[in-house]
Amino acid sequence: MKGQAVTTDSPTAAIPTPIPTPAPPPPAAPRGVLIGVGGDPLVVGLIFFGIASLALGMVLVGHPTGSQGAILPILIVGAGLYQLVTTVWAILLGQSLVAAIFSTFSAFWLSFGALLLGLGHGWFGIADTDAPGAQELFFIAWACLFLLLTIPCLVLPVIYPLAVFLVFVACALAACGAFTGSESLFTAAGATALSFAFLAFYAWVRVALESVGSKVLPPLGRPLVR
Repeated sequence: MKGQAVTTDSPTAAIPTPIPTPAPPPPAAPRGVLIGVGGDPLVVGLIFFGIASLALGMVLVGHPTGSQGAILPILIVGAGLYQLVTTVWAILLGQSLVAAIFSTFSAFWLSFGALLLGLGHGWFGIADTDAPGAQELFFIAWACLFLLLTIPCLVLPVIYPLAVFLVFVACALAACGAFTGSESLFTAAGATALSFAFLAFYAWVRVALESVGSKVLPPLGRPLVR
C-alpha cells in the first residue's frame, strides 16, 4: 500500500556477518635446562687432559713407576671417557673445533690404553720382538695427526696450539725412542708431556674461574692467526 514502511523484520533484510574468533596464542616455551644453551665444555675437557698428561709424563720419566700399566685407569676411565663427554657437550653447543680436538684426544687415550692392554696380554697376536715396532707405528701415526691439528688451533689463544704442538713433539720423541730403544728419548717425551700437562692445568684455572664469573683471569695469550 502507498505510504507503508518497510521494517527490518522483513525476510529480505541483510544478515550481519559473524566476527571470527582470534586463534589462541601458541604455548609458551618450556623453562629449565635447554640443550645447546650455556656452559663451557673446556671445564671438563682440560682437567682430564691435564691429569692424563701428567700420569703419562710421570710414567715415561720413570717416577714413581715406569710401569705403563699403572696409568691405564686414568687413560681409559678418566681421560678417554670424560673427553668423550666433552666432545658430546661441544657438539650440542655447536662448537665444531672444540669437538674435533677433544674427540681426537679421547681416541688417543682410549687407543693408547688398548695398545698397552693388547701388548701386555697378547690380544693382537704381536710377538714380543715386534712390540717396539707396534709402539713406533702408533706414535708416528698420532704424531702426524697432532701436527695437522696444530694448524686450525692457531686461531685459538696461543696456549692451545702450543699444547697441541708439544703433544706432537712428545709422540715424535716416543716414536724415536721405540725405534732406537733409547730410554733417554722416552724420558724426553715424558718431560714434554709434563710441560703440556702444566699448560692444560693453567688453562683450566682460567676457564674454571671464568665459568663462575671471576674477573681475575690469567691470560692465555693472543691467537697467532686472526
